[in-house]
Amino acid sequence: MSTVPAASTHQLIPSDIAIGTTLPPGPAHSRLVQTYRYATDPLALLDECARKFGDMFTLRLMGSRPWVMLSSPALVKAMFTAPPDAMHAGEANFSVFGPVAGHASVFTMDERSHLERRQMMLPQFHGDRMRVYFEQIRQITSDAIDGWRLDREFSIHREMQAITLQVIIRAVFGIIPEDQNEDDRELVEALTDLANKAVGSSLLLAPPLQRDFGPWSPWGRVVRIIRRADEAILAAIRRRRADADTGQRHDILSLLLQSAAEDDSRLTDREVRDELVVMLMAGHETTGTALAWAFERLLSLPHVEERLRTELSFVAGRKPIESEHLARLEYLDAFVKESLRARPIMPAAGARVVMRPFEIGGYAIPAGVILANAVYLLHRRSDIYPDPAAFRPDRFLGKRVIDPYAWTPFGGGMRRCLGMHFALFEMKTVLTTVLWRARLHARTPNARPVPRGFFLIPERGLPVTLTERH
Repeated sequence: MSTVPAASTHQLIPSDIAIGTTLPPGPAHSRLVQTYRYATDPLALLDECARKFGDMFTLRLMGSRPWVMLSSPALVKAMFTAPPDAMHAGEANFSVFGPVAGHASVFTMDERSHLERRQMMLPQFHGDRMRVYFEQIRQITSDAIDGWRLDREFSIHREMQAITLQVIIRAVFGIIPEDQNEDDRELVEALTDLANKAVGSSLLLAPPLQRDFGPWSPWGRVVRIIRRADEAILAAIRRRRADADTGQRHDILSLLLQSAAEDDSRLTDREVRDELVVMLMAGHETTGTALAWAFERLLSLPHVEERLRTELSFVAGRKPIESEHLARLEYLDAFVKESLRARPIMPAAGARVVMRPFEIGGYAIPAGVILANAVYLLHRRSDIYPDPAAFRPDRFLGKRVIDPYAWTPFGGGMRRCLGMHFALFEMKTVLTTVLWRARLHARTPNARPVPRGFFLIPERGLPVTLTERH
């Protein structure tokens, strides 16, 4: 991969200096063609641009500001470590996911309000709290395995999303399936539609097409799904505020209602709603897709699967994996990290809106432009990952500290995903439960990535067959 001069440090350029505000080069195609190519085969477009333009190039998509894609650790570091008043990640997130996520969450906030909300949210993702959810994740996964029929093909992507959705419903909203009442069932149905039909909508990539022409129009359906989910979530928040036992509950909804900022202020219902929806987006779509890709790698490489099974037997013997075992499964940890490197769930992970002229890579980027971490290209750099197309978990064995600007599936800097440790914990729990209880076979391994909205999923959801169940 060719390179362009990379900034070792970032420098803010005063707006009255008339230098180099030309953006990095990019495809000469029209916005329409670039949007079509990015929506239908983004990886081919990124590969082509990297060959032609190097580590920094500009895409122009319909209905959006210019996107400057970055794919070297030095460039990514310059973006991730920029002062919060120079780069707005929340504004960039809102530009894509705003219709679903809202504006009042840590995901779409910036500067001081983001830091204050992040500080309030951090305790919800503490390691000790995550262990409370281990049994729930394992049981949800085991119940799913019981529902798989022997020698009948099914989509592993759909099943992983079903598992991660149930984890969110249980851990975040505190809904126990066997104890559901009519209100809970309405909430679960609304959340399921929101997660499966709105978050993954390709229309999020096309603001000009976001026109509500009634319930039968494409965007009209998305709007009504969001509206129904909002009503169900806000009703659940009101009920939980009124419950006498909220202070004794461990689900994240109850914990958010008890949280307070430094000035002792509490979250409003709308703020709680936005945080819950962001957790749904992150915990369902992203983790479910990451798990699908992990199984795609596992089932494509029998020697990797057998090494994982051997490690599980060595650590736990004939007994089920417990939460305390996960830290000892070093090859599993390396496998998950290599899967996230080799099969990123989206072409870019972590974007910033430039708020004032910013020098990076030899260019003075004007305000209003979006910088983006092209994680797919970053993770395929041969100078960082020799033979990058090869799947080698050993790259991460024994590495407790990874370069945060070379491995970025969760973004980076102060905006790194709050749920990163929970997502890794959940992935390991699901993977070990399936490996302990089942054997799967993929008729067509080495699945091709296909776009699903902003995300990349295995082609046809990766059809697999259950061959053994224990």
